[in-house]
Amino acid sequence: MLRARPLALALALALALAVAAAPACGGGGSLDTGSTTDETETETETDDTSEIELLAPRIHAAPDAVARGGLLYVMLDVPMFEVDLELDGRLLDAARLPLFADLPGAIVRVPDDVPRGPNVLVVRLRADPRVSVEHRLRVEEPRFVDVATAVGLGVVHDVTGSPRECAESHTGLAWGDVDDDGAPDVFVGSVGAAGRLHRSAGDLDGDGLPDFEDVTAEAGLSGIDAVSMATFVDLDGDGDEDLFVGRRGTNRVFRNRRVPEGVLGFEDVTAELGLGVESQRTMGVAFGDYDGDDDLDLYVVNHAFCFPQPGSDIRAHDHLYRNDDGVFVDQTDQLGAPILDRVGFSAAWVDLERDGDPDLVVVNDDVGGMIGDPNAVWRNDGPGVGAGAWRFTEVGVPSGVALPGVNGMGLALGDVNHDGFVDLAFSNIGDNHLLLNAGDGTFVDVSEAAGVGRGRLPWERTSITWAAHLLDHDDDGDLDLYYSGGRIKGNTPIPDAFFDNQGDGTFLEQTWAWGVADPGHGKGSALVDLDRDGAWDMVTAAWGEPLRVWHNRRPHDDAHHWLDVELVGRGGNRAALGAIVELRTEAGPQTCFHSGRPSLGGGGERTCHFGLGAHDRVTLLRIVWPDGSESQLEPPAVDQRVQVVQPGG
Repeated sequence: MLRARPLALALALALALAVAAAPACGGGGSLDTGSTTDETETETETDDTSEIELLAPRIHAAPDAVARGGLLYVMLDVPMFEVDLELDGRLLDAARLPLFADLPGAIVRVPDDVPRGPNVLVVRLRADPRVSVEHRLRVEEPRFVDVATAVGLGVVHDVTGSPRECAESHTGLAWGDVDDDGAPDVFVGSVGAAGRLHRSAGDLDGDGLPDFEDVTAEAGLSGIDAVSMATFVDLDGDGDEDLFVGRRGTNRVFRNRRVPEGVLGFEDVTAELGLGVESQRTMGVAFGDYDGDDDLDLYVVNHAFCFPQPGSDIRAHDHLYRNDDGVFVDQTDQLGAPILDRVGFSAAWVDLERDGDPDLVVVNDDVGGMIGDPNAVWRNDGPGVGAGAWRFTEVGVPSGVALPGVNGMGLALGDVNHDGFVDLAFSNIGDNHLLLNAGDGTFVDVSEAAGVGRGRLPWERTSITWAAHLLDHDDDGDLDLYYSGGRIKGNTPIPDAFFDNQGDGTFLEQTWAWGVADPGHGKGSALVDLDRDGAWDMVTAAWGEPLRVWHNRRPHDDAHHWLDVELVGRGGNRAALGAIVELRTEAGPQTCFHSGRPSLGGGGERTCHFGLGAHDRVTLLRIVWPDGSESQLEPPAVDQRVQVVQPGG
């Protein structure tokens, strides 16, 4: 009996038929057909497919858990066209996305009605369906579901006109309540088409989620293309959200006229504010009051104008602006010039040492060469000599943040280990990074020990992640980690990555089990609570693909209490950026560092979100305002959103 792979079988049959049909040689060239003929005849007689036992394929990789309606991957030792895939006894006949790996493999969608619980993936040979191999896995209810189309945000990122030689790396989206109705609205940018402002119109269809309507034209925001990032922020402290748009080109700033006119409308005030004078590719901005004068200053992060072709136009110089009575004055010379020429992606003002002033963290793309250098940390050392002078010291290397060879892109802030100091997470080509604050201005890289690296994909390709979020998605009191995943160019699928905090310093990857294994071209991302249910959602923009709106479907029960704290500051820093919110329950303390949520390319809601787990009582709520003053409040009831106004605000 013969044992063969399907392709080997076909070749063997063809060879046998060719030998049997060959004409006999005459004259001196006659063949000695003795035993050779007998063997051929014997082989031919037994060359019946019913007598051939085909070897079962081998599964080299597949997930241990998948989500209903989500995706699964499989890697085999035979071509994918030779097999059928079955789950729960049904054929997985959806389109297959090739892995483009060294071994055959594909990603395929899981039916949304597969029963929850233990299940079996069957890989069956098409040449003989009796030959198969099984892989046991668990089917779970998805924790995140893409509802972009359902809520009216099925917007496709238009990349028309993007130079083919340039990296595919910039998108842009911003969340903010632009009409002050208590519901979040969103601006979604594109490259070749104008960005759009979508206003929340409430739940029009009764599905429990808001529906969005395009109000771009009536809001005065038409014609904004070449978007590389965006964020809403109240620049003038008048109580409404203004819009900053970073572009591949000249940046633009729009003032919201809801105050004082009473209706939604934006006007371009870029020149009036002293901005938009440079034409670069802005990937991130950081607003914060570094000099303590109650208004928002600005740091602008620029990457190469085109990258990575040799001889590309770079223009990667960053800029620091001080806010002087509503006009932004370039103060870049207050920083060391060479380090500003690094190609960067994200930045944030945050008080790293809890010494009362905001420091600046900049995440850079260490690509090597003249423009490739690690992350930067500018320690705020207070006023300098002379009017308006300020002292900054670059401490990236001694702080442990400037990791060499790391292609940093997205940045997330949060107190992961509940010690009252801000920790940092950032993405990479290769291992993701999580750095814990030692409390003395230095950081310890715990990425490997925490289990958040994921430097290689299951199909042995390098992982590439972009945006980063630290969020308590399940309200259990611990911060979880999300990274958007996507290629730079090419066609290799690179899924997002989601790591669930286990509460003991380690994280468990749940990407495939919870339905967030999007293999697309994910880039910028932002956090928002769409339906105000205390389960925060993630919205990710994908290059050349539809927007992903990942609605969080964590359980709503007594084991998942929460509290959201909105802050209203004073003066020109009405957003109270730089404030620190401290909360305590019987489980211990939590700390929120109130910032613009840097992530990458997207400005999310700034509200401080606290997951409380099974604890239904807050024992302490204290706010340290940007000027160092403190407010200790009567602990509010849980499972609600509260607003706290700074005294004098």
